[in-house]
Amino acid sequence: MPGTPWILRSLLFVPGHRAEMVEKAARSGADAIILDLEDGVAPDAKVRAREVVAAALERGFPDGMPVFVRVNGVESGLLEADLSGAFRPRTDALCVPKCDTAEQAHAVDAHLQGVEDRWGIARGRTKLIPMIESARGVLNAPAIARAGERVIAVGFGAEDFTADVGVARTREGAEVAHARAAVGLAAHAGRVEPLDGIYADFRDAAGLQADSRSARALGYTGKMLIHPAQIAPVHAVFAPSPAEVDHARRVVAAFEDAQARGEGIAVVDGAMVDRPVVLRATRILAIADRR
Repeated sequence: MPGTPWILRSLLFVPGHRAEMVEKAARSGADAIILDLEDGVAPDAKVRAREVVAAALERGFPDGMPVFVRVNGVESGLLEADLSGAFRPRTDALCVPKCDTAEQAHAVDAHLQGVEDRWGIARGRTKLIPMIESARGVLNAPAIARAGERVIAVGFGAEDFTADVGVARTREGAEVAHARAAVGLAAHAGRVEPLDGIYADFRDAAGLQADSRSARALGYTGKMLIHPAQIAPVHAVFAPSPAEVDHARRVVAAFEDAQARGEGIAVVDGAMVDRPVVLRATRILAIADRR
């Protein structure tokens, strides 16, 4: 997606207070890891989680691996403590849970400006991934996806969404179908990346792949995970097909030829190719190269 600096097929949640799991996550093969300070951490372990996350960020992670931190939400009363206790310059993005409005994303942006100033980081370098997990958030998804240049993606959280609307979460997912599609459309309209939420049963690889295929059919480009065993099945679903790779190569070649002739548009298989199409093709080739 335009404006997204990383390939994000798989984003692995790691409880922030579990130092041994944080260390192993860097070798998991996930496209990105999310160091969790929110739902994966009990209230009496929050202080410990901030300490573990800060120490891990100071030790460092492999070059090129995106490292995100899921802070507690704007209305939790814990955001400032999370940022002062756990943030380090190695933090590439914050996942903002239970983001119901664009104003909440703007509030985190404002907090981050002060944090970046204190650490001597250029303002805006740390990105945001708002998590849409309520009926209100779904209705406000278009505005959230456009809530500033820090926002590079939005995530859909089905578990909290179903709790918010008071329905049971099922494997078939009919209860989240509309909301899931709406968040995906809002992300694409806002030119940010749509990321699907977790599949809770990490032992059910077949169910995970079916759920991931449904997400991909709705335009989602990646999925959040809770266990390393989920990485390979998700990568298999989000891998481009040989036909997609072939088409992407022809798109890029045709566009480069057009530019060499001083033209900004090419035609492939009877369809116009402009820069957004080329960006998507480039992303497909980058994913194919990771196999």
